[in-house]
Amino acid sequence: LRWGSPGRGGRLVFADDFSSGLGSGWTWIRQDPDAVVAGGALRWPTQAADLVGPDNTAGVLVRTPPAGSYVVEAKVTIDLGVDTVRNYQQAGLIAYANDDDFARLSHVAIWNTRQIEFGRELPYAGRLSYGGMVEGPPADTTWLRLAHQVDPATGEHEFRAAWSLDGRHWDWGGVWTFPAGPAPRIGLVSHG
Repeated sequence: LRWGSPGRGGRLVFADDFSSGLGSGWTWIRQDPDAVVAGGALRWPTQAADLVGPDNTAGVLVRTPPAGSYVVEAKVTIDLGVDTVRNYQQAGLIAYANDDDFARLSHVAIWNTRQIEFGRELPYAGRLSYGGMVEGPPADTTWLRLAHQVDPATGEHEFRAAWSLDGRHWDWGGVWTFPAGPAPRIGLVSHG
């Protein structure tokens, strides 16, 4: 996981290649004992859990982002099989305000498809509402990015999704917005 300032040649602010354990600054929301750091990677088997809806059983690994604009990036490898139904198993990035207010950019299995989804859950009209944007096709290893900026007129936090199949060429997709106030934490998920 890494983040830096936006744009070409942006300054790298933080990087964790998981080469010497889980670095300081990470916080678990429902720690998963099966998640381990080994061989320069966080290896986190897909949990039989989820965040969507009121149950909120999935683990989330988060950290506080830098102030202002930044881009966070993760290299995600997940084996979801081919032509099998592995409904909602996924791994990726999350902008996390709380269990009922998050945006999740994941390589996900939906029925027998495999896609990159940028989904958002938030309270709306007295209940929880979830919607998602299909961003593009994933590979076995997919690079995911969330670009954050604060809208100068409203103070809202805007997160724009991007993905890459080679870590060099990027496609940019949809934007989800969080209310003005404290910035959501940034993290990783592996569940479904």
